[in-house]
Amino acid sequence: MQINKLEGKEKKARICRRCFRGLFKSIKGPSITHSVLFGICGGLVYYGSYYFYRFLKITYFDTQHVSNESRRRYMEKQMLFYNDFGYDLSMKYIGNLCKYYDPVALRLPFQPLDDKYRL
Repeated sequence: MQINKLEGKEKKARICRRCFRGLFKSIKGPSITHSVLFGICGGLVYYGSYYFYRFLKITYFDTQHVSNESRRRYMEKQMLFYNDFGYDLSMKYIGNLCKYYDPVALRLPFQPLDDKYRL
């Protein structure tokens, strides 16, 4: 049976076995490589499960966005009211200024009044 094996395949198997044997020996026991790989895998599993939990919570069980949207709508209505109120106040202020507008006071002494100062 050993005669039927090709030399190339036998060499590949030996090289692969040698590589994997060295890798598994370094991972197998209590070693630095084992600790580092265990920590990396543990971190990946932890963060993967955490993000999966957050995805499920936000997708199916999140009700806080409803109250936040309600607050945003209320704040927007309040902002529109105060903007409109401020606009009304500024119009009243300008109207009150127009009552006291005296174009003659804007002319230079002993000069005629410019047309740009007339209402």
